[in-house]
Amino acid sequence: MLVALCKSRVAFFEALSDYGGRHAVIFGNTGDYNVVNDASAMQTVFYSSGGGVISSHPLLVERALGGEVRKNDLPFRYGYPGNRTPYSRTKILTANTYYSINQNCVKRFWPTAPLALKTVDEAAVKLLRDSTFALQQMAEGRTVHLTLTAGLDSRTLLAIALNSDIKFSCYTYGDGSDTKIDRQVASHLADKYDIRHTVVADRANSSILDERINEAHYSLHHSRWVGALSNHFNDPEAISVLGNLLEIGRLNHGPSRTKGKPPPTTAFAMSHNQYVLMGKAVKDAIEDSGYDKFCAISEACFRSFIDETQFNSGGYPLDAFDQFYWEHRMSTWQGYSMGERDFYSVPFIPFNSRSIFEAMLGVPSKPRHSDAIAYRTIELVNPSLLDIPINPKAWPLRK
Repeated sequence: MLVALCKSRVAFFEALSDYGGRHAVIFGNTGDYNVVNDASAMQTVFYSSGGGVISSHPLLVERALGGEVRKNDLPFRYGYPGNRTPYSRTKILTANTYYSINQNCVKRFWPTAPLALKTVDEAAVKLLRDSTFALQQMAEGRTVHLTLTAGLDSRTLLAIALNSDIKFSCYTYGDGSDTKIDRQVASHLADKYDIRHTVVADRANSSILDERINEAHYSLHHSRWVGALSNHFNDPEAISVLGNLLEIGRLNHGPSRTKGKPPPTTAFAMSHNQYVLMGKAVKDAIEDSGYDKFCAISEACFRSFIDETQFNSGGYPLDAFDQFYWEHRMSTWQGYSMGERDFYSVPFIPFNSRSIFEAMLGVPSKPRHSDAIAYRTIELVNPSLLDIPINPKAWPLRK
């Protein structure tokens, strides 16, 4: 990366697109410091709206600034609106942009050219090859735990792990009816391929742990299972391998697309697209606190997000739904939620690489939205991985 940066900033970002994993890179020179994170902002970077501070967690920014720490109670889900946070002085860095520390502004570095057209096979081969290599490198000298469910992302991840020929075990957590089929199918898959599998179903509550998690995170994902998973892993340097992010190159915002909703190119459309997916409990909380108030705040945040990140600007616009899903939902929600896993492991997603997402998004929408890339990737490893249906409605299967 340093060699590329000495050549040009363009060469640096081209090199960065081939890197995987979860990271933040500080680059530049004494008069021009900058920070950029990984392809989906899995390693969160927060910064002061007034400049001068960057950090991995929002509360650290606020404490570094000194003075009163103010946090609002706006109801939200799948990421705080725009590139804002509940903390009044702190923003979050989103994917495909970097933050100039000296100039206190966000700059976009991708895309710089139209996406190259790819076939399903080309995208699947790249997804499998690069993800296998990344997992092999991360697994060296570490204990590897693979998340396993009945879903397509998880099945693709299992195919990659089997293809990598590394030593790994699997786990599935949950104790309710919503995860019952996931646990059953995962156990069956593990038996079929002779993989050690553990169902983590006994929660380990701790008031001190809850306090620390809430201190570090303004929105929670699987916090009630962190204690149990910590007991299961028993090694904070172990790798927890997850299948999230594949949706970036699959179908996203399906209901909005099929219903002909306006693409998220305006603050209003972004706010509406996020709102319709929030779920009843959050919508009820929004009604209780004032729907008009929520809309005003949300749209103002998204308006700043569009302006500051140059969303869908320039000569090479992406599909707005794809870009919004990648740069907002994955950056401000999924990426941020990875921080909870820091309490018990090193979270890792093998296909968290911009070049992989570029290849997947280069496939025409019809086969891509039908998940042809993921299915083809699985078939390249072992077609029998699909003998068990993806997300079956019942288990065991009826003949």
